[in-house]
Amino acid sequence: MSNGRKSIVPKAIAVIVVLGVVALLVLTPLGQSLIKALMSPFRESYPESISFSLERTLTIDPNGGTILNFTVDVSRPQDMSEGDREMQDIGYVRYSPLYTSLDNRYGSTWVVWEGDRLDGDETYSITIRYDVKATTQIWNYDGADVLNISDIPDHLKARYLKDEWKILVAEPSIQSRAEEIVGDETNVLAIVESIYNWITANIRYPTISTDSQPHTSVETLQSRVGDCDDQAILFSALARAVGVPAWLQMGALYNEVETAWGGHGWVQTYLPLREGGGVNVTIDTVNRDFLIWKQNRFADFTSDGNAEHLKDYYYTFYCSYAPSSYPVGGGPGYDEEFVSVRYEESENRVSPDDFPSSISPALPVHENVLASTTSPCTVPAAARR
Repeated sequence: MSNGRKSIVPKAIAVIVVLGVVALLVLTPLGQSLIKALMSPFRESYPESISFSLERTLTIDPNGGTILNFTVDVSRPQDMSEGDREMQDIGYVRYSPLYTSLDNRYGSTWVVWEGDRLDGDETYSITIRYDVKATTQIWNYDGADVLNISDIPDHLKARYLKDEWKILVAEPSIQSRAEEIVGDETNVLAIVESIYNWITANIRYPTISTDSQPHTSVETLQSRVGDCDDQAILFSALARAVGVPAWLQMGALYNEVETAWGGHGWVQTYLPLREGGGVNVTIDTVNRDFLIWKQNRFADFTSDGNAEHLKDYYYTFYCSYAPSSYPVGGGPGYDEEFVSVRYEESENRVSPDDFPSSISPALPVHENVLASTTSPCTVPAAARR
């Protein structure tokens, strides 16, 4: 005779069976692949690559006065790779008008235009078209994969630990702030992540930027305001202050919201790996990119640690002009503009899970790109170098 209660034994058996199936799914490669596929719509992912054509126009304007002669020089960008992965593949570069000469200096080829007198409203424009394929690279490491400051090669420390133009390392305010952020930590990944977290939490991007040159690391630390290269300079100074080499890389970034390119700067640093060797990694505090080279990035300058070379980057245009042809405080103008001609995303997308930590180490340093951006010409050419 029934007592009105249903037996719970079949339910218990069903639960055990379900748990057993779930465990098998989790533990087997097939099951892990299935779970990964089911979760993929919720993971952060990026196009694996982008093929794009970018036009960069440089315009010299006498601003109603007289330019006696001028020189413009930019570097010819080069391919960049990480292990066997081609991060930046320069397919074709076209210059209009054709350059005056090619100048090989400090490890890069610079493209040079020279011109004579420009008067009044007469302008001179240079257009450079780059056809590029950029591929996403993610460095998927944790602290166990990365070694300590003592494992960083000496030649990198010699190159990237000292003051470098606006990167002021020895200043007391930089030293004390770096020690406060890092403490007694020696693991390189933990150190750069601490600095990244501090900058993203404490440095604000400016709403209006009018300066043609970046601020020093001390100025940005004091104001708590800085654009892309200001933040990269501060990051480099703080990292160097605790013994971690960090340096600037410059170029352009595609803004997918505005569908436009703009000049941009970020940081590279070196992670010594437990498996041997090391890798140069990308850090961009403005765009919240930590250990990732996104496919919408184009590099045409990498600092080699020399202050004069970095300064040279910020003065692509220099000239001699007639001061008497301008009002007090006036002078020639120089402008740079990026225009997107073509931007095609690959159908394939990638996420951090697609980049195991056991990738092949890169060479100690990428010494492959050097270039320049805009800067107004307000002094005779002789004062530039």
